[in-house]
Amino acid sequence: LEGTDPVRSLRAILSRLDDEPLPGFAGFPPELFQFVSPPGSYFDAFPLHLVSTASLTALRRLSPGSDADVRRFRPNFLIETQDGAEDFAEIAWCGDSLRIGSAVIDVHVPAFRCGIPTWPQAELPKDPALLRAIVREAEQNLGVYASVRTPGAVEVGDAVERIPGPPRARAAE
Repeated sequence: LEGTDPVRSLRAILSRLDDEPLPGFAGFPPELFQFVSPPGSYFDAFPLHLVSTASLTALRRLSPGSDADVRRFRPNFLIETQDGAEDFAEIAWCGDSLRIGSAVIDVHVPAFRCGIPTWPQAELPKDPALLRAIVREAEQNLGVYASVRTPGAVEVGDAVERIPGPPRARAAE
């Protein structure tokens, strides 16, 4: 963080208005307090980012004038949830694992959003209302961060099986 006011600098980096809360960083790798990304990598905090269709559906409802196109959020996986899934369903997966194809993925923490999804992209216009809705309605989070526990083949359309983590691990996240 640059300058004499690190809080103001962090608000600018994350595109937060003065009356919006800043995210908590519990559960994030400690290296992120010193480096832009974990050393030896080029990803935000964890190697994988997952977003559910339930989250995109909720965001469309909460910000009706916006285009909540999945491309704005750049997930590695878009998980198609069944009808009736709760809004922002993947947040509840933190501390659990997912089996997708022959891979097993550990879900760690919610992915708090910065302003990048609001920027214009290809045919998608600039849309600050998206972030305002995420901060206001989803505790600043859209998607979750994860890592690979067991490498394996994954194909479009593979079923996703949720594997509950131990209660202790879930409570710590």
